[in-house]
Amino acid sequence: MTGLTPEAAIARIDDWRGKAVDWQEIGGGITNHNYVITVDEGRGGTYVLRIPGAGTDAFIDRDRELGNHASAAEAGISPPLLHVLEPEKCTVVPFITGETMHPDTLAGHSDRLEKVVDVIRTYHDKAAFSNDTSVFPMIRDYLQKASGVGAWFPPDWQELMAVGADIEAAMKRDAPAPVACHNDLLSENFILDADGRMWLIDWEYGGMSDPYFDLGDFCVEHPLSRDEERLIITRYCGEMQEHRFHRMLLHKITADLWWSIWAFIQERVSKLDFDFRAYGNGRLDRLRGNAADPEYPTWLATV
Repeated sequence: MTGLTPEAAIARIDDWRGKAVDWQEIGGGITNHNYVITVDEGRGGTYVLRIPGAGTDAFIDRDRELGNHASAAEAGISPPLLHVLEPEKCTVVPFITGETMHPDTLAGHSDRLEKVVDVIRTYHDKAAFSNDTSVFPMIRDYLQKASGVGAWFPPDWQELMAVGADIEAAMKRDAPAPVACHNDLLSENFILDADGRMWLIDWEYGGMSDPYFDLGDFCVEHPLSRDEERLIITRYCGEMQEHRFHRMLLHKITADLWWSIWAFIQERVSKLDFDFRAYGNGRLDRLRGNAADPEYPTWLATV
């Protein structure tokens, strides 16, 4: 953590001074510390306070994140920023009353998957970010960071990097224009409110990138059937487009490659009680499985 405690952060919010403010930590995050804040037993509102985790500035530009969050809020798919504490970049947003999504509450639910795709399409179309997060340059950047902190890598790392190089070469054909991407589409970043509206939070890793990376990243985070993955690409494109479908499937692999490097960096720098090596290895096991798919050569040839 930055050294800022929730009590100290709360004391710096002018709107809350002189009011009864209660807080409770939200578990589950592996980057930051998040708290639900209740003001005057709810009469003064309910909010989420986020304090950045220690070491996260190594790969998160907080100023760019705030700009990206504001753009997503203007697009209507993310709650607005109400307060930002400097220099820690501690943020306060309205608390969304609803159901935080889980892999099993999205997979197998076509109506919810369609809502997710509609949210993705909305910010792809309407948001504009100032930074580039194209996955292959990001992988190279993260590798440099990993080297700088002495991160661990598995024995077959060079073979896995060769898979990434093959995909990068293939994706130079018919590359779509970059759009505003979230890049971290875990189910827990989606909240379905009581009115049936789907919200998306946490823009730390957002930037301009290949739109099909977002789709592939979402797919790899959820236990979807191939038919559900086809539903996603059909909903997004308006029709089934095989070459875009294959691009999305390949980005399931690039997402796991990128996020495995992130995990091995976190193992060295994070203060959170979390097994980052196991997390990264789990992603690489999935990567190996997807790269061994009998259709993988077809994806490369037709993307």
